[in-house]
Amino acid sequence: MTNPISFVHPAREAKAVAAATAALKAESKVALDTLKTSCRLVPSLMTAVAIVTTAVANVDGMGDARSNWQALAKELEVKYPGVIGNAVFLCRGDWQADDREAFLASATTFGAELQKLSGICYTMEGKIDAVREAYYDYWKHIAALSGIVLIYILAVVRMSTASPATVVAAQVQLKRLSAITNGLVGKVTAALGAYLALAGHALAALGGKFNSMSSIKPTGGLKIDFQKAEISTKPPTNWIAPKREIGAFYKDVPDPQVDKVVEGLNPKSED
Repeated sequence: MTNPISFVHPAREAKAVAAATAALKAESKVALDTLKTSCRLVPSLMTAVAIVTTAVANVDGMGDARSNWQALAKELEVKYPGVIGNAVFLCRGDWQADDREAFLASATTFGAELQKLSGICYTMEGKIDAVREAYYDYWKHIAALSGIVLIYILAVVRMSTASPATVVAAQVQLKRLSAITNGLVGKVTAALGAYLALAGHALAALGGKFNSMSSIKPTGGLKIDFQKAEISTKPPTNWIAPKREIGAFYKDVPDPQVDKVVEGLNPKSED
C-alpha cells in the first residue's frame, strides 16, 4: 500500500492544522461555558456538564501525533528508499561476486516493506485526523444544543417571573428540559465513545503491524552482531577477475622492427 506524496506546502498545511485545532478548542469552550451557565439556572443540568467534561480532548496532543505520523510516513516513502536505491546503484560497478544477487533481492524486499510501513503511517495519520474531526463534530453539536437549551431556559424563567400563576408550569418545563438535555448529551457522548472505541481498535491493529517488521530481521544463528561484525576484503577462492586488456610494459631499448625499416631506407655502401 503506497500513498502519493502530498503537494501541499508544509507551511500551508501547518496553518490548516492550527486553524482546525483552534476551531475545536473554541467549540468545546463555548459548549462547556454555555452548559455551565445553564446549570446555574437549572442545577439538574450538572449531569450534562459532568458528561461532556469527560469528552474534553487533548487537542494539541492529537495535532502533534498527526504531525509525527505524517513526518515518519514521508521519511519512509522518500528518504530511505532513496538511500537503498543509491546503494543498489553503487554496487553495480565492481561487485562481481554471486552474493550481489542476494543483496539486490534483500534490498528489493526491504524497500517494499518500507513502502508498506509508510502506508501504515499514512493510515495512522488519517485515523488520528478522523478522531479529531469526530471530537469537533461532537462539540459542535453540543454547542448548538447548549445554546438552544440556554435560550429556552431564559424564556421559561422570564415567563415564570412575568406571572406568578405560571411558576409551577415553568418548573415542570425546566425539569422536563433538564431530563431531555441530560439524555441527549448522554446519547451523543455514548456515540462518540463507541466511535473512539472502534478507532482505538483500528489504531491498535495498525500498530500491531509494526511487530510484523520483526519477521525481516535475522534471528538465531543468522543474527548479526554489528559490534563484532567484520567485512573481509579478500576475494573467495572461486573469484574470477574480469578480463582486461593490459598493455606491454615500456622498455627503453631500440625496437628491432624500427631498425629494419631504417636500414632499408639507408642501405649500407659496399666498398
